[in-house]
Amino acid sequence: MALSLQTIINFIETPFKLKTLAGRAGLKKTVSWIYYTEDASTIEFIRGGELAITLGVNYERQKDNLNITDENHLHVFLQEYIDKFIEHNASGLVINVGKYIQKIPQSIIDYCDKKDFPLFSMPWEIHTIDLMQEVGNMISSDNHNANTVEKFFYRSIFEKEKFEPTRIGNTPFYDAKTFSIAIMSFNPIFFNYDLEKIKRYVLYNFNHKMNINQNTYCCFIHKQKVVYILKDDSTDFLRELFTISKTDKFFKESIISISDSSENIEEMHELYKHASVALEINSAPEKINYYEDLGVYKIIVGVKDRNILRKFYSDTLGKLDELEITKREDFIKTLTLYLKTGGNILQIAKLNNAHRNTVLYRINRLEELLEVDLSDGETRTALQVALYLRTISHKFDGR
Repeated sequence: MALSLQTIINFIETPFKLKTLAGRAGLKKTVSWIYYTEDASTIEFIRGGELAITLGVNYERQKDNLNITDENHLHVFLQEYIDKFIEHNASGLVINVGKYIQKIPQSIIDYCDKKDFPLFSMPWEIHTIDLMQEVGNMISSDNHNANTVEKFFYRSIFEKEKFEPTRIGNTPFYDAKTFSIAIMSFNPIFFNYDLEKIKRYVLYNFNHKMNINQNTYCCFIHKQKVVYILKDDSTDFLRELFTISKTDKFFKESIISISDSSENIEEMHELYKHASVALEINSAPEKINYYEDLGVYKIIVGVKDRNILRKFYSDTLGKLDELEITKREDFIKTLTLYLKTGGNILQIAKLNNAHRNTVLYRINRLEELLEVDLSDGETRTALQVALYLRTISHKFDGR
């Protein structure tokens, strides 16, 4: 829930006499910090989301040292800064004009508009240190509030013994009518397994691309997933999340799921479990995976006593787990096709790329191993449920 550049500008524009010159389309970007520089070579050290500020001291030095009189030099000087800021995902640039840089060229304003890079001017009589202190205080306060909200929802899911539901009144979710949880998986190798790098990218690069009010969601990283807590109707958020992810260099192969919704803040753990199951069961990157589409899996997930499920599976299919892995998988595949086709041996043989006699042997052997009659309807139902359980045996605890 980082501050947007637009929010910051709304507060500082008048007292600091800022003028928005270009890049208005980029004002929805979020701001991680305020960054002062007079040396373009140091820009590579920023981590993304910074609002930069410069006086243009080096421009004046270059002019004096190299005896430069070419008016186009200012454009070249500023574009080098701007290109590097864009490359390293800075949120915008404030130029303190009046001493070293008298006027920002129209060509630079046009360039920033073309790149959707926010560019601001601030008159020389305004001290940069005052602006930096004001913005820094705003960001620090917002970071504290965001961490409080994240911790609140993290505890609601994973640390229920520390969770205090009444504290929702201190968050932007105080007026939420319903809650839901969206999960987006990602491959941490793209970020060199750097959790802080992942978090910064999500907060200060990825999220700001979504045209969504930041007060309607919060997010945190948990076990190679971005977890979004949503308030009220999630339709617009899901559409934006899916669309942006498919064009993002890091998240285009991600799988996205969404839980059902609840009016009870104390059911966040269950909502997370539902979103996790939808993520794991469907595992389809080409669409949003809805918990509501899980059918019979919803019944399984809803069983509170997991020992009941484990015992049911053990009593029904457990004997197959004692077999060597290749043989076990052959039997499971044959059984799955048997139940799917209603026991059509020829169809099973075709789908399994096996001779009908091989299929018949496996069916007879299954009946012997499991001590069942596969022609019995109740037996088939029990085995189908057991196969569902096998699919999610390591997933339905919602971690």
